[in-house]
Amino acid sequence: MTVLPVIARELRAAARQTSTYSLRINGVVALLAVCACTINPVARWNDGGAVFACLHAALFLAIWVLVPLSAADCISRERRDGTLPLLFLTPLKAGDIVLAKVLAHGLTAFTLWLAALPVLTIPFVAGGVGWRQAVFSILVNFSSMCLALAAGLVASAQSKVHARALLQAGCWAFLFCLGFIVGTGGVSILVFSIMGPGPPPRLLSVLSNPGNLLEAGIALVLNPKNFWQRFPGFYRQTLVSLGLSAGLSVLALWMLFLLAAFRLKSVWREPPPSPRTVWLEKKFCTPILFRRVFRRWMSWELERNPVGWLERRSWSGRLVMWSWFAVVVSIYISVLANLDLYQRVFHLVQCFLACLLAGSMAVSAAGSFRRERESGMLELLLVAPLKEWQVLGGRLRGLWFQFLPAGALLLGLWLYCSTYMTTGREWPSIVIFAGTFLSLPVIGLYFSLVKRGFLSAFLWTLLVGVALPAFFSVWEQFLTLAVLDPFARRYLSDLLIPWLFTSVQAAAAGLLAWRLHSDLKHRRFAVQR
Repeated sequence: MTVLPVIARELRAAARQTSTYSLRINGVVALLAVCACTINPVARWNDGGAVFACLHAALFLAIWVLVPLSAADCISRERRDGTLPLLFLTPLKAGDIVLAKVLAHGLTAFTLWLAALPVLTIPFVAGGVGWRQAVFSILVNFSSMCLALAAGLVASAQSKVHARALLQAGCWAFLFCLGFIVGTGGVSILVFSIMGPGPPPRLLSVLSNPGNLLEAGIALVLNPKNFWQRFPGFYRQTLVSLGLSAGLSVLALWMLFLLAAFRLKSVWREPPPSPRTVWLEKKFCTPILFRRVFRRWMSWELERNPVGWLERRSWSGRLVMWSWFAVVVSIYISVLANLDLYQRVFHLVQCFLACLLAGSMAVSAAGSFRRERESGMLELLLVAPLKEWQVLGGRLRGLWFQFLPAGALLLGLWLYCSTYMTTGREWPSIVIFAGTFLSLPVIGLYFSLVKRGFLSAFLWTLLVGVALPAFFSVWEQFLTLAVLDPFARRYLSDLLIPWLFTSVQAAAAGLLAWRLHSDLKHRRFAVQR
């Protein structure tokens, strides 16, 4: 077969990249951290069900985050490097190229799954987990891997720019994940209604309400509070539901594979922009009002922060800032229209939006210096009449200003609505996320300079900026649990955890900022061409 040499080429290229091996190591370390945080201080027999539920949720989240990002550049990189026309000079077809990419990146994702298996055996040793839960987890993760790989493949076939491919992969992954959860809920309700007996209390039988589908899908997919074991009489129905979802996921991967091949066949020649695209860009992306003010503002920005000006000189760079602001405004308009629902899920909605914003900041910071290293612009910046602190400060101010409107709106409404929306204490979460928004760009910039691959930089940013402070906070809670009474424990936990979390983040950000300045001064950074 003609496609076999291309598959061997992709596998050899993946074997030469250090990110292929660091991805497995980082995934296993993250699962071990989750396992260490979820095991009770006093271990008990048959306590492995709760640990297995947390590990399954962590692996599910890791698949939906890492697999689309790793596959988002598989085709777009060939287009940027100019090697895609060379492949079409051979007898290869568009489907053969896409098939080679799917097999290579699917094998990489499968090795990540295999690397996590030893950690997943810990709950079996602890007891309380059977073979049925293992089969359910395999079906859910296999379906997730198929759809996550399809999200990265479609995004890579649609965009040539690396940042746009990553953004599209994240958006497609979010939509596919939501569709997978809702679809699994719908399939499960139908299966439970047909096979009988009737659905359990958590699997409601009203098909017309999308909220019930989402609730049923979350219960079957994420296994919250060890849901799979709390209804032992429904193993057969659950197995059929998850099996049908896995079959539909494979079918969706095949259809999206054909779509990516069709898209690749039409764009491999790199045609110029169509007249309609040029008209739309001129009509909607060209400043019309206050053009003098806009020119003065851009000139002032160029003199004050030339490094940040490089990020906002194009309309696409400015669109990122206001897109996040529009997303946050739209979500708040939709949830404030139903105050009763918003009051019930206030903390969940706020934490979800804050996590999305923090993840976007980590993605932007981890890929910040990557373009400059690939194009050689970083060397030009370092020989320009700019000091190292000016380069770092300009890039940091650019990142903070990019997410400032959305972050200020999110934290401001969180602080204002917490006074009457909920009776719980919201200020610890506000302090934690405010510190995360300030320190995560610094940490991401350091790893974007010292790591060659984007995924390794992104994972190390999350590990140092989020997982490390959370680890110290959890062990502080364990210590207070062991030595204090319940009232003092609750008071000190609310008081110490947010400040300990932000203190560890600030210390890590300060240390890495000093190392980043030293690396720039002595020209120590990963070179990738």
